Amino acid sequence: TDWFEPGSVLKPIVMAIGLDAGAVRKDETIFCENGSYRGKGFGRIGEYRGGFGNLTLRLILIKSSNIGMAKIGQKLGKEKLHDGLRLFGFGKKAGIELPGEVDGLLWPAHKWTGYSVTRVPFGQEICVTAMQLVRAFCILANGGRLIRPHIVKAIVQSDGKITKLKQPPPTVGYVVKPEVAKWVISDAMVGVVNEGTGKRAKLERWQVFGKTGTANIAKENGRGYSDSNYIASFIAGAPADDPAIVVLVSIRKPNKKLGKGYT
Repeated sequence: TDWFEPGSVLKPIVMAIGLDAGAVRKDETIFCENGSYRGKGFGRIGEYRGGFGNLTLRLILIKSSNIGMAKIGQKLGKEKLHDGLRLFGFGKKAGIELPGEVDGLLWPAHKWTGYSVTRVPFGQEICVTAMQLVRAFCILANGGRLIRPHIVKAIVQSDGKITKLKQPPPTVGYVVKPEVAKWVISDAMVGVVNEGTGKRAKLERWQVFGKTGTANIAKENGRGYSDSNYIASFIAGAPADDPAIVVLVSIRKPNKKLGKGYT
């Protein structure tokens, strides 16, 4: 039930929102400013390392370009981006059967600034729970269909008696079009694992899809981000052609001697 800024693992969700809204196209190329993007109302945006020129949407995810995602946010605009994230379940409880769940943090669209619309697309200025993040990727893995997560299926007594919990009716409807969800999962996120920052997650038997992320941790005084501490995350699923499982691993302040985070 902890909440945190998701960082780059949010990028596939925002890209799906952009594609579904028609703000961007799968075959579109975006100029990523060679690593430094500055403008009135949103300050300067850089890349984790180096810089990029023109990138397709697929390569924006594979290379995890912050600037490419910021420009997708600008194309969407604050209303469509905010509403898309709400449809994916951010900013509200997922409704699991355990106490202590929190809403996370997604500011109302009228409070967004130019900074917001360029930072939220790469996972800043938004706080999520692990359950919200997994649910969002399960929506993509289920072809864009709205889903309701569950933790408890039944209660088993010490004498073996099983009491099944009454489940609410299944949800109806789609968050994004099936073809959008399929492309993000089976093309762009597969590319992250096969060609990009998630190569260490490759498996011989199944095709994995995934996204890496390194999220900054805010300073204790609330002014800016820590220069040394971060949250390293990886969300993945398999098999890409017919997903059966989605897994999120998120480590706060990882031991840098044992590994490193990837944007």
